[in-house]
Amino acid sequence: MKAFTSALLAAILGATTALAAPLIARETSTIYPTVISQYNIWTGAVDFDTQQGLIFKDGREPDKTTLVTFDFPAWTEGKQCTFVFDLDSSATVSGSGLFDVFSSIQPATESTQDWPSGNLRGQHLGRMRAHAPGRATVEFGNQPFDCPTGKTMPTELVGVYDIDHIAWDRDFAGPSIIVS
Repeated sequence: MKAFTSALLAAILGATTALAAPLIARETSTIYPTVISQYNIWTGAVDFDTQQGLIFKDGREPDKTTLVTFDFPAWTEGKQCTFVFDLDSSATVSGSGLFDVFSSIQPATESTQDWPSGNLRGQHLGRMRAHAPGRATVEFGNQPFDCPTGKTMPTELVGVYDIDHIAWDRDFAGPSIIVS
């Protein structure tokens, strides 16, 4: 009986160690948006805290961009952050699939019907090409950056050419920040 108990204990400890090792060795974590909102470029309206992200341009209907808010917790201090954009198989990508990432001067905080709140577009940070399913590839820019610990980082995702349609459900896909 003692030999069986020792063998069982060794097997459990061995399995626990094998399972725990990848978790301890993990060097990256992910920050997901706290809020995504849709912005109508033609009217200036903001649809605050939506379930679906949308980057849309067709020249006939109002252009839409997605405003994204990230909050950086204390554990990101001293770490590097990288913006990524992942889509699942239920997402839509048509047109060029290209979108630009901009900083925003401040995050969206409520729904609005028109100007002056606007998108408050800041600096151009990079260009990416969406793939569904898959991770967007970087066309240019979008380099790792020092995580802005304890701060909020508002961003805007904007279609590049005259015809673009990228849509996703925030529960399954969209932008995130990889922390390493």
